[in-house]
Amino acid sequence: MEKLWNDMENGKKVKKKINYIDEGCFQAEDIVTRVEYGKKTMRMLTVTEKMPNTQPLSRNITRSNTSITTTVKVICEEKTEQERYRQATATSSGIWDKVYEFIPAPGQFINELSQNTGFIGNETTPQQAIEYATKRLNKKAHVSLGSFGGYIIIGFDHSIAPSGREYDFAIQGNAFNSSSGGSNEPGIVWVMQDINGNGQPDDEWYELKGSETGIDGTIQDYEVTYYRPAPRAHTPWVDSEGNSGSVDMNAYHGQEYYYPNWIKEDSYTLYGTRLTPRNNQDPVTGYWANNAYEWGYVDNMGSDNLVGGNVIDGSGQRNGFKIANAIYHDGTPVKLQYIDFIKVQCGVLSKSGWLGEISTEVFSFEDLSITNNQ
Repeated sequence: MEKLWNDMENGKKVKKKINYIDEGCFQAEDIVTRVEYGKKTMRMLTVTEKMPNTQPLSRNITRSNTSITTTVKVICEEKTEQERYRQATATSSGIWDKVYEFIPAPGQFINELSQNTGFIGNETTPQQAIEYATKRLNKKAHVSLGSFGGYIIIGFDHSIAPSGREYDFAIQGNAFNSSSGGSNEPGIVWVMQDINGNGQPDDEWYELKGSETGIDGTIQDYEVTYYRPAPRAHTPWVDSEGNSGSVDMNAYHGQEYYYPNWIKEDSYTLYGTRLTPRNNQDPVTGYWANNAYEWGYVDNMGSDNLVGGNVIDGSGQRNGFKIANAIYHDGTPVKLQYIDFIKVQCGVLSKSGWLGEISTEVFSFEDLSITNNQ
């Protein structure tokens, strides 16, 4: 088992080796190297398992100007990564199998009672929201994630392993480019293994890197809190950077609230990685363009756009993704033998005038090793 270790010391160049031993569960070893003033260092903690259990590791760092305690929870599992692998069989489906969560941000397609969006008005609990998303994806109809941070989590009836091909799985959106602008509403992809074997997406998420990973303007651990508005009013928000704004009502979508009906609290916070918006308005024509990113995102006409679908109206547009692009928080690669769950999170907080907020749409999820459709 490997876990990331957050370590920070102030001012001095230090190299040390620390051993942690607990005979009931594990033996752990950590090597810490300090080379830069005042920055965090992400190091690897290697744990040798002895029995299934949960134990905390603590480390105190004291310097003249700094005192820090770091705690890492280590969970020891009986089965190895390979033993937890769910092999695809002759009857396995190449298409997603189950929706586990659907928590959109506020948006113009949320709660709208229309044939286009598919809401019928009874989506008042998280389970009913999941049922709504399931019916939509079964028809390959769009599920809107709303504004920044809105997400959906799905799984397959088997684990997906790296295929050795260009892409391992695909996600369908409706992005398109055109002479008058186009529409690209990037969704960030996260993957997870079912490490504890309980069949639920409650282990550790790993982001799949894209063209914007690690560059100026991309913000990790970004948060937006949305607040319940008055009827037919804009939905206010505040973010972790000290900014505020709103998801605006528009003339084309007249439902009473853009705030999800199944969120009972008067506010909720969504988290994730935020990309710099690429939308702009033509000063002559007034058209808005949501411009594409190079690669690595759902609902985006990047270089990973797969053949198939109409690139004018976006129908059937798909992006391919590689498990090998999974990263730790510090950007180093995660070597995953397979994945069990996929999450898509809307990656931009912006609005394009009368077009409304930028909101990722998803239609389907596909294991390319089975469908061979790339």
